[in-house]
Amino acid sequence: MSTDRRLALSPLGKAPVWFALIMGIAVPATTALALWLPVSEGRLSPVMMLAIQGMVALLVLAATLPIWRREASFDGQRLQVKAAFYTRRAPLAEFKLDQAQVVDITANTAFKPFIKTNGYALPGFIAGHFRLRDRRKAFCLVTDRSKVLVLPHSDGRVWLLGLEHPQAVLDILRRNAR
Repeated sequence: MSTDRRLALSPLGKAPVWFALIMGIAVPATTALALWLPVSEGRLSPVMMLAIQGMVALLVLAATLPIWRREASFDGQRLQVKAAFYTRRAPLAEFKLDQAQVVDITANTAFKPFIKTNGYALPGFIAGHFRLRDRRKAFCLVTDRSKVLVLPHSDGRVWLLGLEHPQAVLDILRRNAR
């Protein structure tokens, strides 16, 4: 039985949800319209049209489903974060909690993800591996840029977590580190 405590993440904003809706409707509809004329003229078989539509649907799902894979949990000793295609876990002892802080990365741009190295980013959603403006490596799961818990890790990386109550989570982590 798992004793993991799920941490409340900031909810997805309108931008990533609209992105998923637009991708899910506009791309298949545009593809269908673009294929309709060749099918009606007999230059493309209906079976081929369905195959193309199926591939488009798979690509749209691959691009949009990852925004819903978001989870952060803490079992008293280890922090685990699932962000889109990425999962990181680390023992609490590996974090420099004395240097951890809660920031608004729109105002404090030092912690704003700058270069995507292996990440997934949409307006209102940042997940995966990035470089910060000062070139430090960061692992991110951010939906609300105004409430981000910055957790420096002993490997030099920084974890950026968009949480509903980041200060409360930091207090819990610090209590458990004692």
